[in-house]
Amino acid sequence: MGLTVADQYYLKASGAMGMFGSDWEEVCESLNYALSYEETHAPSLCLLGKVQVEQLGNYEEGFACFDKVIAQNPDYKEVYTTYARLLIWANELERAKKVIAFGLTQKQKDEAQLLWLTAYAYECNEDYKACIQSLKKAKKKTYNEYHFEFLEDEIKRIKKKRKLDTPKKKKKKKSKKKKKGSSKKKKKK
Repeated sequence: MGLTVADQYYLKASGAMGMFGSDWEEVCESLNYALSYEETHAPSLCLLGKVQVEQLGNYEEGFACFDKVIAQNPDYKEVYTTYARLLIWANELERAKKVIAFGLTQKQKDEAQLLWLTAYAYECNEDYKACIQSLKKAKKKTYNEYHFEFLEDEIKRIKKKRKLDTPKKKKKKKSKKKKKGSSKKKKKK
């Protein structure tokens, strides 16, 4: 079982989107070729959606790519984490929660990542208690020490944020003034 032509062009496009710089001409050309060979190629549609949203600001066009992946290939687990993250960035929190909830029902899923995204959505709504609960659930579902430590750091950060919302209690100052005559004993004549 080898790579399809669409897979090859997807990998070429993905590689051209390097960490420290991107060859956008190569990315676009390779994505167009990949989708011309297989118009429902899930990895290519996800990458196209990501480019549309992150690079071009075409939210609805990008989101349409993700919706197409979910409709055509709901088993492609990468779509749920990428789509939900971008929905949260676009302040589409309810829509993101629906995508996450659907992603959690799939057989193949990155449950820890989806739970972290749930926490992220709660944080955006300033529901810090629910956020921390989701982060704790995510810790139980992670199998990577680095991600576990990341989640612990997230819990600490959210607790600090929660403290910013709680009003500080004013301490009552005790009066140091003593009443006259209360401490002096009456002198006997």
